Amino acid sequence: MSKKSGQADPAEMTFEEASEELDAIVKSIDEGSGELEEMLRQHARGQALVKRCRELLGQAEQQLKTTEVDDID
Repeated sequence: MSKKSGQADPAEMTFEEASEELDAIVKSIDEGSGELEEMLRQHARGQALVKRCRELLGQAEQQLKTTEVDDID
C-alpha cells in the first residue's frame, strides 16, 4: 500500500485488482461528478493501472510463447 494515499502500489497489484480499480475510475470519471483536481488524480492513477495491466499481459503472453515453443520440442 502506498503510505501517502492508502492505495495499493500498482506495481504490486494483480491484473484483476488493477483492472477492477481501473474500471471503477473510468466509471467515476464518466459520471463527471467529482472536482477537476480529483478527476485528474484519478486519471493519473488510471494511467499507472493501465501500465501495470499491460506489463502483466505482456508477461503472460511471453509465458504462453515459451510454453508453445517447449511443447514443439
